[in-house]
Amino acid sequence: MTGCSVHTRCDGSAVPPAARAATCGSAYGFVLAVTLLVCSATATGAWAASEHSASRTAGDFEYSDRADGLSCKFVDVALSVRWPGGRPQWRDADERVDGHRPFATHRIETGDAQRVRRIDVSALVQGWWEGRWPNDGLLLQRTAGSHAKFHAREEEDTSLRPQLLLRWRDGRQRFVEPDADVSLDCATYLGLGQQPHMRLLGHASIALRFPLAAARAAHAEAPVSAELVLVRTPESPRAATEIAVQRLSVPMRDVTSARNDGIARDFPGDRGIGQHPDVLFADGFDNGAISPRWKRGMDAPWRVVAQDEEHGFVPLAGSALRVTIPRGGAVGLDLRYPLREHHGSEPEELYFRYCLRLTASWANASDGGKLPGLAGTYGKAGWGGRPWDGSVGWSMRGHFGLPGPPGHPVAGRTMLGSYAYHSRSGAYGEPVPWAGSGFAGLLEADRWVCIEQHLRLNTPGQQDGLLQVWVDGREALSMDGLRIRDQPHIRIEQLWMNVFHGGTRTAPRDMHLFIDGVVLARSYIGPLVR
Repeated sequence: MTGCSVHTRCDGSAVPPAARAATCGSAYGFVLAVTLLVCSATATGAWAASEHSASRTAGDFEYSDRADGLSCKFVDVALSVRWPGGRPQWRDADERVDGHRPFATHRIETGDAQRVRRIDVSALVQGWWEGRWPNDGLLLQRTAGSHAKFHAREEEDTSLRPQLLLRWRDGRQRFVEPDADVSLDCATYLGLGQQPHMRLLGHASIALRFPLAAARAAHAEAPVSAELVLVRTPESPRAATEIAVQRLSVPMRDVTSARNDGIARDFPGDRGIGQHPDVLFADGFDNGAISPRWKRGMDAPWRVVAQDEEHGFVPLAGSALRVTIPRGGAVGLDLRYPLREHHGSEPEELYFRYCLRLTASWANASDGGKLPGLAGTYGKAGWGGRPWDGSVGWSMRGHFGLPGPPGHPVAGRTMLGSYAYHSRSGAYGEPVPWAGSGFAGLLEADRWVCIEQHLRLNTPGQQDGLLQVWVDGREALSMDGLRIRDQPHIRIEQLWMNVFHGGTRTAPRDMHLFIDGVVLARSYIGPLVR
């Protein structure tokens, strides 16, 4: 190999001469270190919830090549966030989603014994360097011929690991190693990274991501060339193989601007918000009790609190509702707001907002569970394993998943979503993560977020229903084409303030959260303004 007289590590330090030949023959790539913008950067005029979040900006998170990280079917297995369409998504050189003009191609001829392969990915790297697109990594696809097998970054022999060779106009060069790599094999839902080899098959692509921050800090100018260097394993067949290089693209990372056009904008602290003509109901729990308009369901140990240092309570706008799921129990909250009883009819479209603060105890969850949402079960169908029936009932509650496991990049955080009983949900509800706007529904403990759900029922029998969710004003979910009902009398029956652990598993320890700023309205409400 040539061009290895100057060799630096990812941090810019020099590699000893004895190791230069090794790295020059290096290969293999990254599992996708997906950079995700999470949490709530506050909208203009919106709220700074507590000392923990007032100065917080959206954070960057890299997803791993662990078995519970990136896979062919999941952007993240641990968080149950699937790829749209159930398979990895990419953009081609024309910026087309799943397009067919690759950034680079490479052909291995039959009988070719050369183990080190170099692929020109200059255009791709220059785009990352100049910020034209996010560095979600590159995707290798087999487009024709036999399969191929390459050494990965986990290979003990450092001379066999993958590298990205960058060169500048003044003769400088730099080698960068991937920070993750994975085989995206659609025969399994699990991630296949952190293994010594990567396989390129008809149903398996390879994702690699190379961290470029250190190189950019040392070289403001983009490199004039970039080569992906891979090393084939001895057992890789000496048969013709054609490889295409695309830009891996994670749509969830696109962060939308926070909306600031809601009803709450004109009612700081929600004071007087119930007087707005579009507001049907509001409860800020500021009188030391819940509104008498709530209808109580199952018993649960909730209470209204003005202070609770033991559980890390910081007020959002006065008192709040503390919800406790006791050890060995499942129910933390079960309040209902029946629409017909209070308004004489049941609507077909509503907006529902509440503010939520999880405590550190939420990391104890041993199962997913339910959170507040809208419903039309009529006591007959659409909850608790009672399958959806368009002529009987449905529900669209919120959902929480298991916390990120130890060692995972988001360990301890909780992924929220919707738990939807609709025409495609099967015997039980369908959990749909709120992964839009950079995983906006991925929450850390001890900070307030405002969650708003908008539901528009479908025309009976048609698939034109809509569910939208915003977290702190950023759109975290938009599901259209929903079939929620088949009969016109099936409508939005109630607001269901439900907090439930499980499934069937009970809480292993006491679990606490706080709720404030409940508003039900005919139009967009927006986050609580402070």
